[in-house]
Amino acid sequence: MICSKHHHGSIYLITLITVAAIVSMVLIGVRLRLATTGKSQLVEQMSEGNTGVLDATEYALQKITDDVDWNTTAQTGVVFADFTLGDSTYSSSVVDAATGLTPTVGTTNYRVQVASDHNTVHSAAQIEVFCSKVDYLAVLNKLGVVHYWPLNEVRESPQALDELYENHHGTYLVPTVAGAATNDEGALVPLFADANDSIEVPWSGTLKTNNGSISLWMNLTNESKFATTSLLGALYKSGGKASINISIWNFGVSTYICDDGTFSYSNFATSASDAIAPNTWHHIVMTWGNDGLFTYIDGVEAARNAANTMQLTTERANKGGEQPLYIGSGYLLTPFMNSVKGFDGSLAHVAFFTSQLRPAEIAELAAVKPDLSGTSIVEDSWVRVFE
Repeated sequence: MICSKHHHGSIYLITLITVAAIVSMVLIGVRLRLATTGKSQLVEQMSEGNTGVLDATEYALQKITDDVDWNTTAQTGVVFADFTLGDSTYSSSVVDAATGLTPTVGTTNYRVQVASDHNTVHSAAQIEVFCSKVDYLAVLNKLGVVHYWPLNEVRESPQALDELYENHHGTYLVPTVAGAATNDEGALVPLFADANDSIEVPWSGTLKTNNGSISLWMNLTNESKFATTSLLGALYKSGGKASINISIWNFGVSTYICDDGTFSYSNFATSASDAIAPNTWHHIVMTWGNDGLFTYIDGVEAARNAANTMQLTTERANKGGEQPLYIGSGYLLTPFMNSVKGFDGSLAHVAFFTSQLRPAEIAELAAVKPDLSGTSIVEDSWVRVFE
């Protein structure tokens, strides 16, 4: 998941205004030199101070743009530490634009001020910056999502929250995995290490579906090509074989579904080897139903099994109890399919659909980075002050 922040062109407008202002001041300085030396020196200082504070402001904006943890950094009240260059000293401050107070975790509009002290001239630039994030749940809702576990909880959270159904929160079997890592956009994600630290999600009737899809983001940290790691799985019955499973072996992705409690190698949809790279975020989707079983990697079909039209189900409760869904672990790809195998790495944004997503929908979903943030300058918020 890759972050790409943007400006709306305002920074370039500011630069043009700056050039015009400096040119104007230089022309004024020429006229003042014909009058008094004192005034001309002051204008020259103002011109130099003006240039410096605007350069420092662009520096501050670049730091904000590049900072994946800006929301946290802003809560310190400064953009950068004070520094001195030549005859000028530069400082910065940031507040919540709505309250004028130190920013909090909920702040989206920031008022940034950069000040320059150049000899006898104090100048300051003030800009409001708006920071926004992709509304990933809105994207999922358009596709009919039924369950959604972002897995963005802070360290040692006991539950993996389902943003759609309160009674389907998952339980972190080892809470320290929650929030133990970050993705490419700086968002918190869990870091799984073995088969014992997965998330247990209670079964529900909404999971039983003839046609369905599961979408998730994953980052494999195990660099052994022939190691087997399992992202997700559920058994058909206690002690039985798997009813659903997503695993990685040989850097390929295998999906599996079976609705009668048996095992068959013909139930897999397995991609080619080396379809994913370790230590890289990939978007994975499995779909099942009337059209067959499909595996997608980064929005592209990687495997299909048109003959497997089974549904997702577990044994009925009156025959021993329906089985939970595990995120962060699954089952070995053997005829037994009941040996638990954990995932090495991070998972995020697990979404469950009761429909078989179409290729175009999956490609569109893979193109959306869930934690992508954008930074833009609030229009008409530019202020420059001389004292």
